[in-house]
Amino acid sequence: MKLRIAGVPEPYNLPWHLAMEKGRFRNAGIDLQWHTVHEGTGRMCQMLRDDELDMAVLVSEGAVRDILSGGPHRVASTFVDSALPWGVHVPAGSQLHAPGDLKGIPYAISRLGSGSHIMAMIHAERLGWRPQESDLVVVHNMHGAAARMQAGPPVIFLWETYVTASYVDQGIMRRVDELRAPWPGFVIVANERFLSDHRPVMDNALALLSTEVQGMKRSPHMVDLVMQNAGFPEARAKEWLKHVYWSVGRPKPASFVTLVERLRRLGLAPPDADLPFVA
Repeated sequence: MKLRIAGVPEPYNLPWHLAMEKGRFRNAGIDLQWHTVHEGTGRMCQMLRDDELDMAVLVSEGAVRDILSGGPHRVASTFVDSALPWGVHVPAGSQLHAPGDLKGIPYAISRLGSGSHIMAMIHAERLGWRPQESDLVVVHNMHGAAARMQAGPPVIFLWETYVTASYVDQGIMRRVDELRAPWPGFVIVANERFLSDHRPVMDNALALLSTEVQGMKRSPHMVDLVMQNAGFPEARAKEWLKHVYWSVGRPKPASFVTLVERLRRLGLAPPDADLPFVA
């Protein structure tokens, strides 16, 4: 049975790639077709809406916002229970050096509805202002953000701290702050049509993924695996692993209450919509 699933090119998806390399899905009769999506959660939400995917690994902010706004998918499983470290980046050559310098500066985002968009709005709220659409510069991905920082007036870019570290090392971006929101970093969502027709395939795939995650927790080679997968130097891989907790299982609605409240307060989700979880 074919299963179309997507995720970002980041080491958080290492359990999926290891399970595929070991043939776990193939041996179970699942033709898992992995799509790497550099544009992030906003793009994958659109792919789910367009029936280009059956499932996707999404940052919780973007997944929840899209579902609350009518996205035809459900939160099927937890994946990364730990909070993501969202680095707040500015051009390295700019005169922006502290959080207090950032109020009113436009944000670079991958696309509307993405994690970088939602976290930009949360960051701006902390600074005491609310960006309008004209304050958001769509750059599509990390590489686009780096190019924009080198070419135009200053912008702020929020993305995962460790993944963007190479741009900081190269002197393209400078990290001036970091946000860690009090909700899970990533969830796995499933298209409602796929759930209706092929629920056992999803359940089987998640069970196999859970087995892989449990094996990873006992592996003495995790640092090497992260270095190979992410291109991190050893010290960065060790530091990243200290902050990551994978868990595949039934979502806990209470974990998302704060996120839903924040989205509604920022006008990013309807005031009365319910977040659908897979029963």
